[in-house]
Amino acid sequence: MIDGMRIDGVALAGVAGFCAGPWLRAAIVRHAVPGPGARRSTCPRCAAPLGGSAVSGRTRCCRVPVGPPAASVEIVAALGCGVVAAARAGPAAVLGCWVVVCGIVLVAVDAAAHRLPAPLTAVTTAGAGAALLLIDGRDPTTAVRAVAAAAVAAGVLLLLRAVTRGGIGGGDCALAPGLGVAAGRDGWAGLALAGVATTVLGAVHAASAALVVGRARGVEVPFGPAMVGGALAVIVGGGPPG
Repeated sequence: MIDGMRIDGVALAGVAGFCAGPWLRAAIVRHAVPGPGARRSTCPRCAAPLGGSAVSGRTRCCRVPVGPPAASVEIVAALGCGVVAAARAGPAAVLGCWVVVCGIVLVAVDAAAHRLPAPLTAVTTAGAGAALLLIDGRDPTTAVRAVAAAAVAAGVLLLLRAVTRGGIGGGDCALAPGLGVAAGRDGWAGLALAGVATTVLGAVHAASAALVVGRARGVEVPFGPAMVGGALAVIVGGGPPG
């Protein structure tokens, strides 16, 4: 049975996720553009500067919809943070909610543009590291294990990138440390399970895409969604409550 404090924590996490939604949408609008370093900064109809339009979901000049449907990002963020807070508490919940809010942007951008921009992966990793220091700074064992997990995750992705000759993107490698911190904080088993879950999700995604287009060769499938999904699966279901 969930006590009153836990219910309050779940509600607070949900509200925080909902309130973060407009800024998450703005990041999606700006970064979901093909091409290294590309950003959307103007109205797709009249080329006027977006300004705050990316947050509102419609351009101020032409009232053209930009980005995800209205309220969709807010609802997903609220539900995601609420689920994490219901499953975990304390430091694990903080890291899990950070992965949720960053993951929403990363998944949306990677699905739309097949890239994980460096600013987004850097913010994800930096935020995970800062949260680790703030909430686990007095527990050297946990902190060291999480840092080691980040290094291992990055090393594995870099090795896969070399073996597949670029089949794994540089953005995927840059994202690995941030997710490694969150998935490996509770132990090496969590990191291993995240790797397995990521592989399964990636394979299912690739197979589904091949079925849709009717061929397997030459189908590009973003790996970021599988990485975020694998990490969240372990954070929510693979660790102790705290």
